Amino acid sequence: MRVVSMLHVRDGLDDARHAEIEGAVARAADEVAEVRGSHLGRHFPGAVGGGQYTWDVLLEGRDPGALLRAPSLGALTADGALRLDTVAFETQHREVPEPGLRDFVKRTLFLRVLPGTPPEAVERFERDTRGMPQYIDAIRNWAFSRTDPSLCSTSWTHVWEQEFQRLDGLEQDYMLSPYHWGLVDGWFDPECPQRIVDTRLAHVYCPAPSTILGWGDA
Repeated sequence: MRVVSMLHVRDGLDDARHAEIEGAVARAADEVAEVRGSHLGRHFPGAVGGGQYTWDVLLEGRDPGALLRAPSLGALTADGALRLDTVAFETQHREVPEPGLRDFVKRTLFLRVLPGTPPEAVERFERDTRGMPQYIDAIRNWAFSRTDPSLCSTSWTHVWEQEFQRLDGLEQDYMLSPYHWGLVDGWFDPECPQRIVDTRLAHVYCPAPSTILGWGDA
């Protein structure tokens, strides 16, 4: 099971407090025996709606609450220094053609399809999104999944993740792609009749030393 948390740190905390938070997350991963992979990445400037960090976890079993209840996190969340926005899911769609990717950029998008959207429209949106790597070579590895609120309560419905070798792969190749603007963006644009996605998004990206989406592969 994958667990992805976006960490919102209270404004005004100094570098020492950020270091404390980073250490607490590392200890939390050690405190939960079911953790099989953990990475905390501090967001690059330009991230929107997702706080200051992304915490990616591969968890054995089906109890993400064990991770969120880890003692190391308790004091930080109790005093309001840290708020976690968490989703849990079993990955449904994933391609990792470059499992040896290193020193790259990991991008995560949390999104919410509007309630009442016809299932066939959701399926077309998902199919169009999954088609992006065929047209955007800068996407080295990717995964696209529906969240599972039965595992962890959330208003987000989908998680769209990509790994890029360089930042310009996201900021230029991806964002300026005709496939992106000509097809996929219509699902997000309030001025487009096909729009089904809420305007509130969490779009974040951070550095990572080795593949996250390839976790669990031999």
